[in-house]
Amino acid sequence: MQVTQEQIEPCKVALTISVEPEKVTAAREKAFGQLARNLQLPGFRRGKVPPHMARAYVDPGRVKQRAMEMLVDPAYAEALEETKIEPFAQAELDLVEMNDDGPLVFKALVPTRPVVTLGPYKGLSIERHRLEVTDADVERQIEELRGRYAEFEDVTDRTAQIGDLGFVDLTAQIEGQSAGDLETPRASVVEIGKNIPDFDNGLVGMVPGETKTIEAVYPDDFPDESMRGKRATFTVTLNQLRTRSLPALDDAFAERQQAYPEAKTIDALRTEIRTGLLRAAGEMADSDLRMRLLGRVVDTSQIAYPDVLLRSEVENDARQLRERLERQETTLEDYLESSGQTREQVEAEMAAQADRRIRNGLVLSEVARSENITVEEADVERELQRRAEQARVSVAAVRAFAEKQGGMDAIRDQALTKKVFDFLVAASEVNEKVITDAEIAAGAAPTGAEAEGSPAAPLPVEAAIPARRGDEAAVGDETESK
Repeated sequence: MQVTQEQIEPCKVALTISVEPEKVTAAREKAFGQLARNLQLPGFRRGKVPPHMARAYVDPGRVKQRAMEMLVDPAYAEALEETKIEPFAQAELDLVEMNDDGPLVFKALVPTRPVVTLGPYKGLSIERHRLEVTDADVERQIEELRGRYAEFEDVTDRTAQIGDLGFVDLTAQIEGQSAGDLETPRASVVEIGKNIPDFDNGLVGMVPGETKTIEAVYPDDFPDESMRGKRATFTVTLNQLRTRSLPALDDAFAERQQAYPEAKTIDALRTEIRTGLLRAAGEMADSDLRMRLLGRVVDTSQIAYPDVLLRSEVENDARQLRERLERQETTLEDYLESSGQTREQVEAEMAAQADRRIRNGLVLSEVARSENITVEEADVERELQRRAEQARVSVAAVRAFAEKQGGMDAIRDQALTKKVFDFLVAASEVNEKVITDAEIAAGAAPTGAEAEGSPAAPLPVEAAIPARRGDEAAVGDETESK
């Protein structure tokens, strides 16, 4: 057997494999014999037709196909042994030549393992951006908490105003076309002041029992980009109007609320809220720091991986999208229309996100290998403890569930990911910087994934690697929920 190899991509080798004519002839004869054994002609028992007669009835194409099946796998395995190539995933096989008296020549495109050459990952200078917590932030939280305990009273002596709740029957048309489930009147509850401005302005001044047509234009900053600038016609019947009455901000309210059970006075409540906001700001700062730091390393590293890895990841994302749309009882066409994207744009976005996740995971894996970072049982226990605290259940319950669902590998992956991140942070020169909401709004202090074009969290180390020939590689695909 002859084998030639060519490196056609950084992570793909082309093997051209030629099997000797005598082996091909032997395989053809064996294939013919197998097919002839199932042949039955008048005057002969099954399998007893003489070979010289059987040849007229056995399809040569089937003989050729069966012979190829006998030859290709052993020849491919022998070629891998001869070239010492370790395939990362199943090869793509293409027939080149198989004549009656000649050799069998086929080509195997063999994906090989990713190759990562790390850029600088120690001694990097980076800022840790912690969001400022102000008195105004604390007061906003208190007002939100008061809102949970608000009481609503019927309004009969005035017209609707900002802050009221309106119980309405509502229909709508967008650009003159019916708006789906708002084609016929639908009972709705709207808080005046929380909708698009034109709609809220139209509601102000209405009285219960009144029906009104409101013309509105969706503003340029509307969250759904596909709706921006579109004209809508709403027909609203105001059935009932209520006003919200907030509880007094006193110690009695502090004792009544359940969000911060340890706080029994207003001052204690403010302290608890500030502590919680500072803790959340610190956690966001840590997450943002890790992702920007990883982005720096990824962007300065040389990373090559086989295209089968990207295809596998994109196919998984597409499957998850289909399942989500099925749960929501909607179609891909409806999703594309509501998002204002084409199928090609969605696929390109999926591919870009998948590429970044793969690069993140490969860099984390290479740092772990280079620095000999491994997971100990104590690391797994800490990860179990963290998850237990989040879910407010026992560690034993988290472990039992993970073991039952086959999720312990994912937990080990996450523990290893955390250790690699901790190493990268410890090996960097981190400077603290407090940023304000105004700076973020002005784009002066990008945070998290937006700063580096990264997803919100990387893949666990070694995740998304498809099963290799003879080795069903575990895929740790459980990341932090967001």
